Amino acid sequence: MKLKNIFLLIPFLCALSIAKAQDSGTIRFAKIISDNMVLQQQKPIALWGWAKPKVTVKITLTQDASLGKAAANKLGKAQNTETAEEEYSVRIKYVEKNPPRLETKTLETKTLDDGYWRVEFPPAEASFQPIWIIAQSGDQIALAQNVLIGEIWICAGQSNMGWGNFNRKDREVASADFPGLRYIAWEDSWYKPLPDIRKNANWQECSPESAQRFSAVPYLYGMFLHRYLKVPVGIINVARGGTLGQTWCHRKELDTIDNKLMKTVLAEHDAQTAIWDDPKQVAVLMDKWEKSCEVARQAHTQKIAKAKAEGKKEPRLRLPKKPGDARAGWSPPAGLFNATVMPIRLLGLRGVLYYQGENNNFMRWTRYESTFPKVPVSFRKAFGDDTLPFGCISQPGWGTFGIDPEMATVAEGYAIIRDIQRRALENDPHGDMIATYPSGNSYIHPAEKLPVAEYASLWALAKVYKKKVVHRGNVFSEMKKQDGKLFLFFDQDPVVYERWKHIENNAAWQVLPQPREGKAPITGFIIAGADRRWYPAKARETRFDKKWCIELSSDLVKEPVAARYGWANWPTGNLVGRERIPVPTFRTDNWPLPEGMNYTDEAKKASEEKIRNLRETAQRQALDRKIRQLQIDLPALERDLHKANAKAQIERKINRIKAVIEEFKTDPWLSRRLDEYSPQLSDQLKVLEKNINDLKSN
Repeated sequence: MKLKNIFLLIPFLCALSIAKAQDSGTIRFAKIISDNMVLQQQKPIALWGWAKPKVTVKITLTQDASLGKAAANKLGKAQNTETAEEEYSVRIKYVEKNPPRLETKTLETKTLDDGYWRVEFPPAEASFQPIWIIAQSGDQIALAQNVLIGEIWICAGQSNMGWGNFNRKDREVASADFPGLRYIAWEDSWYKPLPDIRKNANWQECSPESAQRFSAVPYLYGMFLHRYLKVPVGIINVARGGTLGQTWCHRKELDTIDNKLMKTVLAEHDAQTAIWDDPKQVAVLMDKWEKSCEVARQAHTQKIAKAKAEGKKEPRLRLPKKPGDARAGWSPPAGLFNATVMPIRLLGLRGVLYYQGENNNFMRWTRYESTFPKVPVSFRKAFGDDTLPFGCISQPGWGTFGIDPEMATVAEGYAIIRDIQRRALENDPHGDMIATYPSGNSYIHPAEKLPVAEYASLWALAKVYKKKVVHRGNVFSEMKKQDGKLFLFFDQDPVVYERWKHIENNAAWQVLPQPREGKAPITGFIIAGADRRWYPAKARETRFDKKWCIELSSDLVKEPVAARYGWANWPTGNLVGRERIPVPTFRTDNWPLPEGMNYTDEAKKASEEKIRNLRETAQRQALDRKIRQLQIDLPALERDLHKANAKAQIERKINRIKAVIEEFKTDPWLSRRLDEYSPQLSDQLKVLEKNINDLKSN
């Protein structure tokens, strides 16, 4: 068979593999139903699979070991037993007093024309007692053993959800001995909803050996819940690195988005997948690729001859990239939702933990405005539960720390992603944004995963399981303006509020968020006037209308009208609530955000040009602001020299001004712009530096 004819078959192999398994007539469960799995407690237990068409299938759910072992023996399926010949080892076992008893129950159904069958057992309580699921049709048997009833969570998103690297792994894995914590993971993408999982994925008990292959956040999240709730926990991890919000949506939800951007994205995707549905078009595509490869080989031969003649190293052969099946793209609209969520949509589960948005940072945040709100809606519709909990882990800090606010408000996509997530979920009674920005660093995949999972598990324990734990920092609630200042008010975590509400005159630390470093200045706020220019804000605790709040002001903003907190890829904000949980980033304005679009070359070029212009303006404004602040600070320093108790304050301001002057000297961009801004400025800065040195020596 010719190479191009083989390529014609590739697009159909995956779909045919599922159809072949279903048409074979061998009774089986859906792939998610297998050994070591966890079934959701307190919800109807749906079980489904395939067998011969139009036959009777009996499904038994039992804790009776004799029934389970008899089925296992018939199948020749190995039991999880320990033998006396084993080497010395230690495993954790659960001592369960008065466990709930699951009575053996058998349901009967008939398969449909395609062999599909489904039954639903009544809800059951969580237990560590093993269960067998037996499906029978005639003399055929399918079996899932060592099954537990507990809590199931789906973990979805991109690489920070999917990766296993974290900085405590060497210590953590050695103690990861939790047989009641179960884990299954796979990733896949398809342009239409799939009836079953296509990949080979197996549920695994958590052990020091298996945990080495678990993703970090899902494992740690499951471990926290397992230890606190003392029930079995099942984690289904379907995350894939580099995915966009659009791939975690149901296609019907994406179709409801009424804007040019998403209509263009969807139309382009449909056109590409249509090619791969047509063998003739695929043949043309592959023939064109083969011809381009032949051209590359001929050119390579000539390069080799030339290199030999010149006594140089032989060049590598670089062939054109082979066209990929657009129906199974890396992150197409609805792609991962179709291949990972839809095949298990009948499964009972407790909730969804979602950790995605990093890839929308790269000129794709405008589409995120439309797609992210559809993500929780899609999961809830797929599982038929409008109250399904949805926890969204927001992005950790990343990039350059301490960026000028003028630049941060036009060039920091992470800030916009967090803002989109916050706004989409702020009125969702069953969803929340979980702040994690202090856990970041200059790497887009920070290794500090433990606090991320801890914040997420505290959210679940408080909001989903109704446990009395502190689960969040203070949240901004209201802003007032007076005398050129802004006054921001915050609510409290419910547990913290109950703890202090009986006290008539609370101290500030009892009702307001506090700096993470203790008695330190509050950082991370910026303010703007009606001209929408942003400036760093001075922040302090105060009372307004007899209530504690945070006062914001700036020497350079006469009448501020808006404030933002933590607005940067890597926020400088240091506010935390009780239990040191970070205050979520927020903004009080509803001003339009810069566009970040790349759905077409034309749109990308236009968007990049706008952002480039905004950045240049922001750089000029930052330079202007620093000069104006210096002109205010120096006279103030001179006044403070006559105050006997101002030494520390003077030294802080002197050091701040020296740092700014040093920035002018060492920053290449600022140095080049000095003469453009003011020809005399270089000389003035030298005089200013001399005056500062004189002040410090005095």
